[in-house]
Amino acid sequence: MKYVYFLFLLLCQSQVFAIEVTFINPSVPGTPFWDRVTAIAKAAAEDLDINLTVVYGKDNRVFNLQAIQAVTSNNILPDYLMFMPYDGNSELSFSTLENAKIPFITLERTLLPEEQKLLELPLEKYRYWLGEIFHDNTAAGELLADTLIAAAVKDNQNILKVAGLAGSFSGESTQRTLGLEKSIDKHENIELLQVAPAIWSRERSRYIIHQMAGRFGKIDIAWAASDGMALGVLDSVKSGYEELNPKMKIGGFDWTVEAIEKVKSKELVATVGGHIFQAAWGLIKIYDHHHDKNVFIKGLDQKTYDLQVIDQDNIDTFYLLAEKVAWQKVDFNVFTLTTTNNDHYNFDIALVMQMLN
Repeated sequence: MKYVYFLFLLLCQSQVFAIEVTFINPSVPGTPFWDRVTAIAKAAAEDLDINLTVVYGKDNRVFNLQAIQAVTSNNILPDYLMFMPYDGNSELSFSTLENAKIPFITLERTLLPEEQKLLELPLEKYRYWLGEIFHDNTAAGELLADTLIAAAVKDNQNILKVAGLAGSFSGESTQRTLGLEKSIDKHENIELLQVAPAIWSRERSRYIIHQMAGRFGKIDIAWAASDGMALGVLDSVKSGYEELNPKMKIGGFDWTVEAIEKVKSKELVATVGGHIFQAAWGLIKIYDHHHDKNVFIKGLDQKTYDLQVIDQDNIDTFYLLAEKVAWQKVDFNVFTLTTTNNDHYNFDIALVMQMLN
């Protein structure tokens, strides 16, 4: 009986001292990319003794702000909050959390430069903004373009014509497109026909690639700022529309299951990703901060990790991400400074893959 009582006390203590974190998923349940981000975050939270509460921003800046306001109006506040800011109301979102005295971190740099400057950097203007988890979207856009060009050059030594499909008029899409342009500038015999906003839509991308082919003729490369848009282009190519080049080299972003499958079948050249781990990396930094590690630096302007490309060179290693993944196989403690006593982070996706294989 004493043993049972002892276990009960331990359980109560673990509940009392667990870190309470709210993650505002910017999308809705059922969105493949963000569902995977959430699943990985939940696995990390379990390893790190974090009570993770997930609420949804419903793909809209108004609803995202309302989700933040709902959290701050609760009688019991989380220890930390993690969210992705939206253009147009980021200052109000930050001020709401600041006034509620909830320490928070942000995911991705999705804002346009003008709005990003208004926020300044973590721990400067907003003392409860601890830090950021972000990658370099410009470098990632360049990586995708370089990969597509290398694949196209193998089949065609003439001038290669490139069509770009951007997302919305956001910082994220703009930065990725800058990467495309950087890649074009450093290559010879490459012509960028147009970058058209497809608003992250698969259906819209099907229509746009038809329009571009009608206007410009043969298109050798379709660079897309998301896998959904890349798959829309592929849908149109597979439809047999005679003006579309059946050998078009197509690639996108996000490491979605369908895109990885299409890389395996050689219908897509590449998908760039790794940001499915961003919320998990955020929880790891929160965990270390909570355990008195100095991981959030005032005014820090430095990326947290790099995105990587999945293509024919490594598809066999990464293909398991196209299947149902047991994220519980990953021991997220090995990425923390608290557990390892390392003095810097090594957010290495190769290590994740080793644990999953």
